[in-house]
Amino acid sequence: MVVRIAMAAACSLAVACLAPGVAAAEEKITISKRDCARLLRHQPRPDVAYQPGMDHKGRKVAPADLPGSGGAALPNLVPEVIEIPLSVMPMSGKAYATHGLGDSQMSLGSVKYDMGRNSFTLNGQPLGDRDQQALADACAKRGVK
Repeated sequence: MVVRIAMAAACSLAVACLAPGVAAAEEKITISKRDCARLLRHQPRPDVAYQPGMDHKGRKVAPADLPGSGGAALPNLVPEVIEIPLSVMPMSGKAYATHGLGDSQMSLGSVKYDMGRNSFTLNGQPLGDRDQQALADACAKRGVK
C-alpha cells in the first residue's frame, strides 16, 4: 500500500514538472560567428532550388519520371505524419517491481513529425522553430546569415 501511494506521488510530481507553462529563468547566451555558421539551418537561395525539367545551368532536360516508374505503384507507403508515443516504465528493474508493479507504464505524450512541413511537435507544441528563429536573429546581429 505504501509503495502504491509513493508511486502515485512520484507520478503526480512528474506530471507537474512536465506541465506546460512552467518556464525556466531566461539566460543570456553569447554565440560566436563561427558557431552561428555551424548552427543555423541552411536556407538555399531561390535560384538554386530544384526546378523540374531544368538542369543546374538552366537548360531543358527530359523528365525523370517515365510512365510506369515509381510513385503511383506504391501510394501512401510512408505516412505524411509519423507519431512516436513517449512513455516510461518507472518501476522496471526496481527491487519492488516483483510486487506486480514492474509492468506499470506512464505516458508522457507523443512526438509527431510532419513530413510535408518538415516540423516536429511534442504534445501538439512546435519544437525548435522559435528557438531556431531566436538563434537566427542573434546570429544576424553578428553578421552571419
